[in-house]
Amino acid sequence: MKITEVEPILLTVDMPEEHPLRWSGGETASINCALVRVHTDEGITGLGDCYGSGFVAGEATAELFRLFRQFLQGKDPRDVAGCYEMMYRRILYWGRSGLAVAAASAVENALWDIAGKAASVPVYRLLGGLCHEKLPIYASGGLEQPLEDLKAEMRAHREAGFRAVKMRIGVNREHDLERVAACREVLGPEVKLMADAVMGHNPDPWTAAEAVRVAKALEPYDLFWLEEPCFAADYEGYAHVRRNTCIPISGGESSCMRYEFKHFFERQALDVAQPDACQAGGILECIKIAAMADAYGVKVAPHAWGTSITVAANLAWAFVTPNTVLAEYPTWHFPLTDALFVEKPRIEDGMVYPPTTPGLGVELPKELEEKYRYRPEASRLDMRRERE
Repeated sequence: MKITEVEPILLTVDMPEEHPLRWSGGETASINCALVRVHTDEGITGLGDCYGSGFVAGEATAELFRLFRQFLQGKDPRDVAGCYEMMYRRILYWGRSGLAVAAASAVENALWDIAGKAASVPVYRLLGGLCHEKLPIYASGGLEQPLEDLKAEMRAHREAGFRAVKMRIGVNREHDLERVAACREVLGPEVKLMADAVMGHNPDPWTAAEAVRVAKALEPYDLFWLEEPCFAADYEGYAHVRRNTCIPISGGESSCMRYEFKHFFERQALDVAQPDACQAGGILECIKIAAMADAYGVKVAPHAWGTSITVAANLAWAFVTPNTVLAEYPTWHFPLTDALFVEKPRIEDGMVYPPTTPGLGVELPKELEEKYRYRPEASRLDMRRERE
């Protein structure tokens, strides 16, 4: 089997009018996606998703996919490790983190999709098989919205059987405390509650001292973790926050490769690491990051925020990783979270079960490509919003 084409696919997805994407660092009514479809001479194709980079840099991501095409054509897509190493070595001088690694991650995910389809097995079977017969999974939502709407969302998650829920904070301390208190009251003490400050890429991130003040105020609400309390590369800040609160600290969703995660681990800055297979270097790299985390006594909880592809790719490595503590399921009304699944993941009583569909279990129908035709002017993340 040989790779014949690496096809960029750019899409624009309008959010439901009543549910724009709004958080402490900005907002948008439309989302751009940068997907990739890898073709083979045997007619098997695979899909990957560039996740966050596609939101704001779709055209640049597409050019990276075209660059990778030049040296992947003619290679066996089942040689995933070798193909990824080839991509990474080509970008090492100028792109060993960020957009270039995210684009290579998307291609790597697509190669695993092909390999699984070719073998007629889910991807996790090619990664060593299951460590978990089922995994706890949390509802990931709680975006900025009126308080009564937020409380209604929390009730819906609880009634749906979720035993863990994540909300977003980071506007200001009083606002955050009111929202966290309301969510804890609705969910009760038995449901895990996580708060994501989203400071990793916030235009006005908390300092470590500010993060500690917020964390101290949140301690009475029994948070399972406080996520991204500092700028993504403020490793010392993360460590300072962790030393000064009893709330477990999580982060790493935008970090790339084990080399960046090593900074967190050496400083004892995280309780839970959150690599994303669509950002950090691919599925295989996330397994390496998780193994490194395990050596430092750190748990992992895969980040997954986007299309069905991001959910599927991150579940693939979560199920083969012994120190996975939770999986993430986006519940933010994004139309493509579920639309690309051949068979939606089985979630019952707050647990997700291993997929049974070959590959990643995702497909992009032609009608969805037409429906969400790319509009480069549509998705503009407003990052100028200041903390109130």
